[in-house]
Amino acid sequence: MTGFGRAEIDLPGARLAVELATVNQKNLQVSVHGPDAWPTLESAATGWIRARLQRGKVTARVTQAAAGGPGTTWDLESTRLQLVELERLAQALGAPWTPPSLELVLKLAESRRGQAGALPELAAVETIVQAAFALALDQLVAMRAREGAALAADLRARLGLLAGFVQTMEASEQGAVARHREALLRRLKEAGLDLDVSDERVLKELAFFAERCDITEEIVRLRSHLAQFEAELGQANAGRKLDFLVQELLREVNTIGSKAAEIPTTRAVLEAKTEIERIREQVQNLE
Repeated sequence: MTGFGRAEIDLPGARLAVELATVNQKNLQVSVHGPDAWPTLESAATGWIRARLQRGKVTARVTQAAAGGPGTTWDLESTRLQLVELERLAQALGAPWTPPSLELVLKLAESRRGQAGALPELAAVETIVQAAFALALDQLVAMRAREGAALAADLRARLGLLAGFVQTMEASEQGAVARHREALLRRLKEAGLDLDVSDERVLKELAFFAERCDITEEIVRLRSHLAQFEAELGQANAGRKLDFLVQELLREVNTIGSKAAEIPTTRAVLEAKTEIERIREQVQNLE
């Protein structure tokens, strides 16, 4: 699922922002980008993220916070010296020198903002950094939860459609043996064979047909899987179990398709497979 979270960190001489973003992915993949002065941040932050998330492509960035926010440090002396050097360069090149615009001053100041002091060692501020990650993760998880609720509602609607298709399959196949018997006797009569339903050969054919097209077990398992799926939608970290149930739903529907003796059953199977594929795509996004 998609999500975003942000928190800021006030440190001596600097203000940093922690931003976390996720996009859909079946497994969990974490990428951490932080200051060069904190080479161990990637390992630590990956652990904090994996403790909270199970799926998704997660990108974490720790960067300088936006200019003008609380805790901003302006290096005024460095900016002044840069302007002096620019004036000297203009004089050396014989170019006219005019007072710098506010835009130029801001760009020079921004290039030096927050550089008055180096970042402290990560070990010294790790608790503060971890707290910022926790806050950003709280926001991200809350956003994903809202998306998950919408997905769950969509999945429940599709489960209802599947239940209707299962009902159609069951009802359609219930009269299949009787219809096959009537068709068989009609073909025998048309062929001039004086056989009735009590003939042993006819009984064997009917028994074989009834066994081949019996979908009772598949219907029972389908309804069980649908009930389990519905129950799991309300559970935490159910994504992988739902993946498994989707595979089982498709397996049972395919088996019914291979046994189907009636056209309405085949149609219901095709419709059910389409819905199961839509469910499978949505389940990939669930935590």
